[in-house]
Formats: sequence, structure tokens, C-alpha cells
Amino acid sequence: MMKQIRNSLMSFMNKYIMDNIWYKVLSLGIAVMVWLVILNMADPITTRSFNDLEVQIINQSAITSINQVYEVIEGDTVNFTVKGKSSIVNSLKITDFTAYADLSKLSPVYAADIVVKCDVIQNVEIDTGNRMLKVKLEDVATKNVQVAVETTGEVADGYYVDNYEVRPNIVTITGGASKISKIASVKVNVSVSGAHKNFVEETVPIALDENGNEIDSSFFTYYNKDNELIDIVSVKIFINNTKTIPVKLDVIGEPGEGYVYNGEFEYAPETILIGGSNKALSQIESVTIPVDITGIVVDSEFDFDIQKYLPDKISLVSSEKNVAVRVKLDVVEYRTIDIAVSDIEIRNLAEGMSVEYFNPNEVVKLRVKGTAKQIEGFTKDSVGAYIDLTNVAEGMASIPVMYNNITDEYIDSEPYIVRINVNNAEVIEDDPI
Repeated sequence: MMKQIRNSLMSFMNKYIMDNIWYKVLSLGIAVMVWLVILNMADPITTRSFNDLEVQIINQSAITSINQVYEVIEGDTVNFTVKGKSSIVNSLKITDFTAYADLSKLSPVYAADIVVKCDVIQNVEIDTGNRMLKVKLEDVATKNVQVAVETTGEVADGYYVDNYEVRPNIVTITGGASKISKIASVKVNVSVSGAHKNFVEETVPIALDENGNEIDSSFFTYYNKDNELIDIVSVKIFINNTKTIPVKLDVIGEPGEGYVYNGEFEYAPETILIGGSNKALSQIESVTIPVDITGIVVDSEFDFDIQKYLPDKISLVSSEKNVAVRVKLDVVEYRTIDIAVSDIEIRNLAEGMSVEYFNPNEVVKLRVKGTAKQIEGFTKDSVGAYIDLTNVAEGMASIPVMYNNITDEYIDSEPYIVRINVNNAEVIEDDPI
């Protein structure tokens, strides 16, 4: 029975399988080839380029552990091509790829291979063209720098920036020695546009060189006084009220010999803008600047720091920080006025008495001083010379000449004394001729 079955199988294979075996194998091969051609025509192999994929840097501790920092000089981005079936390649986006370079595998010339991986599919070929990440190494350096605040914009009308508070106000900057050496200052920018009350803003510190140019902060790491890593600085801006007040001058002292101050001066600004609390502002209506002209002999200019003359809790807001003063002097001139004793007015003569001058031809010499304009109107008649005989009894007397229309500041001569004889008028009249 088994023999019959085996014979039947052999007969079937010889008749249907082995008969024309080579033709059948050839047909199968052709069928496979046709299938592959059709498949490739429907979904062919294609190549596509991607540009500027950011390269991630891993194992940075390999550099920091030896107290050095690195700076990328080439290879922070990479261009690459992807090869694969068009249905797959054409669906890919640059965000489907990741590029990295391993700093623990730096070559002796400080270069590391850039590896690009597709995160969504594996059966594609990626070619970077052997791109490398190249870095520069240098020693780590640190620097402590105070943080300055620069405000931008304008506060609301009637207000000003009174002060600010920075935390931390001093930062420790760590980075490559060559970059750290270029840091001259650190600042933060705060906009105060429209501000009318105190506010706090957190902002990124900016390192500047000696020319005020910004240095890329990606090269640096910032720390506070507790050695804690920081990314931002907190700034509290204090906003206060303003008020406009006049500037007044108080000219004191006397100029040098031969010159006179005639009250003429020029100054600017005549008004200033001050700031403070409403209570403090309510207690100030003006600011007075004392100007001491003692000993000056020519027109002189002075410059005064206004803030020194403002009370505590009041700040100067005006852009003009100083008052410029110009004091004008006039040259002193002298003139002698001759006044006859007969032109001197006699005042308060007792009733029934008369006056005789010992020297009726005597002339009083009045020396006056002042600017030409000040003394031009002084004459023997205008000065108002007189003698006061109040309580002067009968007999001889020496009386000083006084002046009704000229003050002591314009008189440059010693008091003039005239000698008189006060008589009883009735006795004089009864005397025989």
C-alpha cells in the first residue's frame, strides 16, 4: 500500500512539477522582477536635503570637569540628506530629526562627529557628509560686577523715576577668560512707559564691553552672592510725584575795591522740576541759592549744584543739574560836590533864636561814590544838606552836616562839621548899629 502511494507521488511530481522545470523557474524569476519593477515605479527610492538642524551638545561635563569652557566655532547646525522610499522621505519634517555631538569624544583637534538620527522611522539612510562640530577650549574665569539699571520710555505726566532697587545688585559672571576680560559693566533695561506707581520687573542681565557694546550672554553663567545660578535680575522701580518751583538768588557780600554791585544778574534755569512725596512737595515753594560776591572785581560767573540746596526727601528731576549765574559789576566813580554853608537847611531851631556861621564863606566838601548812573543826579541842591539843631542851646556849637536825599553807601567823605553861634534874635535886633 505504501509503495503504491509513493509511486503515485513520484508520478505526480514528474508530470506536473519536474516536467519543464527550468521554464517554470524562469517564469517565477520573471514574475518576481516584474513585481519589483512595479513596486519601485509606485514608490521609488528618493533623496531629500534638510538644512540648518540645530546640533545638541552632550556630555559637556567632559569639559567643565577639567575647569575649562568651550566655544563652538563651527557646526552648531548641520545640513544632511535622507535617502529612502519616497512615500516615507517626503512625509518627513526637520523636526523629525535630532542631531548631537558628544564632547566626551573630542579629537585632538577639538572636533566631534555630528550624528543625525530620525526619531520617527528607522529605514532611511542619513548622510551628513562627515560634518564635524569644532570647538575652542579655554580656562574658566570669573568676575564680580555691579548691575546698573537703564530705564526707557516716559513715566506718566506728573511723575518721575525716584529710585530703584536691584536684586542681586552684584553678580558673579563665569565664562571663558578671553570673554570675561572684555566685560566692563552689566546692565538691565527696564521700560517705565506710562508708569505712575512702584513696580517690579524681572529682566535678563546684559554684559557690555568698554565701548558699551553688548557681549553675547550665551558665553556666560551668572551667579548671586550665594553662588546660586540665576537667569534674571529683579528690579524694583520707585515712582514719585513732581512739582515745578522757581529758583531764587540771594546775593551776599561786597565786591572788591573800586567796584559796586548794582543788583544786576542773570541766571538759568529760573524754574526747576523737583520730585518727592506729596507731603514733602507741599512744604517747598522755591529754592534759594546764596551767591557770595565778596572780593570779586569783574563780572563773574558761578555754577551751583542745585541738589545741595534742596531739603531732604526732595530730588532734582530737571535735566539741568546746575544753576549758572552771572553777576554784573559796575566800576565805582567818585565826585566832589561843593555846598556853601548858606545853602544848608537849618532844622529845629528854637523859637526866637538865630544862627550865625563862624565862617559864612565856608564850603562843605561832599565826596560821593557809585556808578556813573547812581551819582549823576547828585548836586548841591539835590542831596538835601541840613543841620539839625534839636536841643542845641544858645551859644557856640559844632554841628555835623547831614543829608536828606543821599544814603551813607554813596558818601565817601567823613562827616563835615560846621561851627555856628546860636543867638537870641531879639537881642541881636536891639543891638545898636
